[in-house]
Amino acid sequence: MTTRRPTITIPLIDGMTLFEIGMPLEALGYEWGPDHGPLYDVTLCGDLRGVRTHTGARLAPERPLSAAAEGDTVLVPAVPPGRSVGSRLVRELRRAANRGARMVALCTGTFALAEAGLLDGRRATTHWRHAALLQRMYPSVELDARAIYVEDNGVFTSAGSAAGLDLCLHLIRRDHGERAANNTARYLVIAAHRDGDQAQYVHAEPLEVRAAWLDNLRAWLRENLRRPLTLTELGRAANLSPRTLARRFEQDVGTTPMRWVAAERIAAAKELLETTDLTVDRISSEVGYGSPVTFRTAFTQEVGISPKRYRSRFAATLDPAAPAGAV
Repeated sequence: MTTRRPTITIPLIDGMTLFEIGMPLEALGYEWGPDHGPLYDVTLCGDLRGVRTHTGARLAPERPLSAAAEGDTVLVPAVPPGRSVGSRLVRELRRAANRGARMVALCTGTFALAEAGLLDGRRATTHWRHAALLQRMYPSVELDARAIYVEDNGVFTSAGSAAGLDLCLHLIRRDHGERAANNTARYLVIAAHRDGDQAQYVHAEPLEVRAAWLDNLRAWLRENLRRPLTLTELGRAANLSPRTLARRFEQDVGTTPMRWVAAERIAAAKELLETTDLTVDRISSEVGYGSPVTFRTAFTQEVGISPKRYRSRFAATLDPAAPAGAV
């Protein structure tokens, strides 16, 4: 029996940017190969005569704008900030929200959700360049201008440009598990996980420089995940003093080194839950928790469900001859 893929509709209007349209198409709806087909059915909705993007390119939507509200998820790409998106799009966004669709906005797509009244009293983010404008136009939005993406009760918004990819991976991680998100990140050749509350890179080094030092430290961490770690050890591994390391994390990652370590432990645990039959107690030890009780509590707080429930939802089919671990 064929499993129905979740549906995502992307409403298009004139003036949107190609980058924020292409990102979700590739991250969420691309068939990378026989082992990693599309995770979602993604449909472009808009004027069937064609939609003109910000750069002048014209796109041909598959379905009319009126079909945008039908998706399980409705994802709004970047719109021209400060300009109305028009009554038709506002109507479809409200209709989608009223029927319980998951609402997502990338970059300045946040302005469209705000215009539709879907962000009143909610936390949200947008591109840092346009954060002040959003706050002036929609003061009822609880703006978090530093976050790279924000989730508030079924409504998701991202910061500018490449932060939209982080949000796409977050959606995959929620719907399909850590392994599917990691595989997609590998195909896209991007970092697999940046927490939503990490800072937008307003003033930072080039991407390849940031990626090098953090990826090297992550590789070292994965080799040493089983044991307790201190800030001094992390600094030594990164060839930085503890104070410089803390400052580097604040500037480049928007969190503390030890919070980052905790998030990496949980990410590693999710992979083990998906791909092995190790017991939860054993996984707790493998990712550096001295107490299984502490691990279960930390995992549930971070992920929202227990390790056992996470495994039952996302675990791959294992060799039936292999002994099953108790969970």
